[in-house]
Amino acid sequence: MFAGEPAPRTCGEVRVNRRTVSAIFRPVTRGRWVQLRPAGMNFRAATSATLIALALASCSGFGGPKKDAAPTDPNAFPANYRAQIATFLRQSLTSRADFRGAFISPPMLMPVGDSQRYIVCVQFHGNGQLKTKVAIYFAGMIAQFIDSTPEQCGGAAYTPFTELAAALPPT
Repeated sequence: MFAGEPAPRTCGEVRVNRRTVSAIFRPVTRGRWVQLRPAGMNFRAATSATLIALALASCSGFGGPKKDAAPTDPNAFPANYRAQIATFLRQSLTSRADFRGAFISPPMLMPVGDSQRYIVCVQFHGNGQLKTKVAIYFAGMIAQFIDSTPEQCGGAAYTPFTELAAALPPT
């Protein structure tokens, strides 16, 4: 097929150099010569479409929903609360004066927002002032450590927090 030659009339076939070729390839005229190129999508578009389909298939969650071995109890008793709070305060307190004369209460189940949570009250005397904080637990782990309110720690039974004094940072 040369430039100026009429286009083939048979659907699905193309005449190239006096031979009939399947329409899987389409002729592209470049000057006087004809090149055959694949018809339809090019390789990049087909590869992109395949990759997108694979990515969407991997996100679809074949195999159904995943089941946890055991549901976590949000009100699990914090068994090692003294060690957890001592570790937390060692990382967050910077003044050595904060570590002396500290007191801690045992875990109490109190209302926090719309639900019941275990809380632990901590008092320490730092820089001449009394600081009262509360650790709020979720599933046996510290979820928040914030300033306490009188309703939270007003009636707490404090005991000396010797673990905190033993965790004094080096000088």
